[in-house]
Amino acid sequence: MNAMKIAVMGGGNGSHTIAADLTLKGHRVNMFELEIFAEKMDKVFKSRQIEISGVAGQGKAQLNLVTTDIKKAIEDVEIIFIPLPGFVINTYGELLAPHLKEGQLVVIMPGTLGSLEFRNILKKKGNKENIVLAEIGGLPFATRLIEPGKVKTFHIRSICPFAALPGNRTSLIYDKIKKLYPSIKAKKSVVETGFGFLNPVLHPAGVLLNTGRIERSHGDFYMYEEGMTPSVVKVVESVDRERLAIGEKMGIKLPTAVEMMVESGYGPEGTLWQSINASEGLTPIKGPDSLNNRYVTEDVPYGLVVWASMGDAAGIETPMMDALIEIGSTIMGVDCWKEGRNLEKMGIDGLSLEQIIQYLETGEHPEQK
Repeated sequence: MNAMKIAVMGGGNGSHTIAADLTLKGHRVNMFELEIFAEKMDKVFKSRQIEISGVAGQGKAQLNLVTTDIKKAIEDVEIIFIPLPGFVINTYGELLAPHLKEGQLVVIMPGTLGSLEFRNILKKKGNKENIVLAEIGGLPFATRLIEPGKVKTFHIRSICPFAALPGNRTSLIYDKIKKLYPSIKAKKSVVETGFGFLNPVLHPAGVLLNTGRIERSHGDFYMYEEGMTPSVVKVVESVDRERLAIGEKMGIKLPTAVEMMVESGYGPEGTLWQSINASEGLTPIKGPDSLNNRYVTEDVPYGLVVWASMGDAAGIETPMMDALIEIGSTIMGVDCWKEGRNLEKMGIDGLSLEQIIQYLETGEHPEQK
């Protein structure tokens, strides 16, 4: 495989793991972190090393560059990975907009239609370069940051959905991404990556229906082993039915939560409760240890809000998603409908469902014609 020039944004679990993994695969990797977080990664900045262990491989990766200079980080790179929480997409969109050049590929993971928000930011910032955006429906692996410069992987996903924005360009970039991660599977549009993601299906209900246990556990809590009881899973299944209905209205046959469990290698076939209960990959995962956790702060405003908002555009009612969003908003003390990834932030408010589907496929926004 020919070595690629790659930039990885951020210093979290996914960023550490992807930077180390791709370096050890022989690619030239630059890693960027915001200056406000650089002190926490001082060890990585000085050594340019990340140690990886677990099921995805072992070794010490010597990165090409670790920097807080965004221009240097992405100069001449082919692919820019953003494996970061949804709430920083706006930050990175504004940061990257002045520097992105023709032909560069920006990959957001997990997607949850973050490509729409990113593209809307590029438009507002006046970047008219031919930038291709893409989404992957989650990270290629389950991973944890042990400390800055050290990560451990617990599970490798069997299938990761992938699509470009616009969808008609997916085939042009698919082979390049497939060389990096063979588990990538091309999809028709970012609806399939944005809605084909397990976390918002499982996490909000799993956490919000176990708030008392989490707050009293002092960190001694296993959500999948303890929290996913048959009754809790009934709520998860309701969320899943609403998700599937939105996909159907948009002309997309989405996989069920059980099918995603099986496809990703997280669980066996059966009912959803059986698949979760017998999951070798999820059962040993401890946490969350508080409600200020990405299972809520990420998966409610940048997962459920995305889906429910698209449901509004599609004319599909989402009472269970709406209820979890309201509970999550109350617990976090923010209006997730306003602060999350809504239709306005995705640049599609006021469009008909047919116009949205056309935009996702061609990239031609009705207002820009």
